Amino acid sequence: MHVWRVALDEDWRAEAYQPLLSDDERERADRCPSSAHRRRYVASHGALRVLLADYLGVAPEDIAYELGVHGKPTLAADLRSPARVEFNLSHSEDIALVALARARPVGVDVQHWSPGVEHLRLAERFFSARERDALRALSDSSDGIAAGFFAAWTRKEAYLKATGDGIARGLQHFDVSLSPGERARLLADRLDHDATTRWSMESFEPAPRYSAAVVVASPLHDVERFAL
Repeated sequence: MHVWRVALDEDWRAEAYQPLLSDDERERADRCPSSAHRRRYVASHGALRVLLADYLGVAPEDIAYELGVHGKPTLAADLRSPARVEFNLSHSEDIALVALARARPVGVDVQHWSPGVEHLRLAERFFSARERDALRALSDSSDGIAAGFFAAWTRKEAYLKATGDGIARGLQHFDVSLSPGERARLLADRLDHDATTRWSMESFEPAPRYSAAVVVASPLHDVERFAL
């Protein structure tokens, strides 16, 4: 599996990538609430097109998508073979991540450690009981709580994106590891009891005060990371 890191704070990207977008993507960009959000949207979605085009051997503007039942984008049918590339995109503040795998579903999530986040309160709403207990055990350090919270959040989001279920399925029916030094992994899914054997997870820090995770159908032998 390959994971590409894209810097979204470089103004040239939005200018260069804007012509590559579809009409729908341009409309979405125009609806962004600020110029910064618009720049990040154009840069991240344009970068996805550039990367997919390179892997598939087509022009970036020829990339087309279809949406799954729960809204996960996949390549349009005429682009799926023979390469059978699966992809996922996530962006937060000035970083985007694009994950690509061959013939295996993949999910990725990145989150900036935004100030003012009420980690324990949000955990009560969205985390499982097991995860809440693990997070409370880190409560002697504000950075420890932030690290644990965003470790869990990115792993949970990446898992739901990989499965294609999306956040509408809920976040409390499965458990992920979150403690510092603990290997990133799916601990249990009470709606899919053998999921832990079918999905692999890896986490990393793409930049200071950012957390990220990727999930892919097992087995996961190696994750190669690159910068665009």
